[in-house]
Amino acid sequence: MAITKTTTVELIEVRPAANSSAANSSNEKYNSAMVVYKNILDDSSDDDLPVTAKTTKYFYKFVADGGAATNYSSEDALVKAVLDAIWE
Repeated sequence: MAITKTTTVELIEVRPAANSSAANSSNEKYNSAMVVYKNILDDSSDDDLPVTAKTTKYFYKFVADGGAATNYSSEDALVKAVLDAIWE
């Protein structure tokens, strides 16, 4: 059998802007988010599985201050909806 990976969102935490009067091109002006994903690796023919691992990602409006907008198009639908809402 093949190993399967299932990923789910476990937690989304929105953090307030560090400085609402910062320049429009600064990450400090916008809310940020921390997302915790739960990854489960499983193979029904392996008694040592499933294995669970967590991954944490941090999202800021820009890749770097003054840089391009962060691309989060490959993230989970819930994460995209939250990021869209906090950065509209």
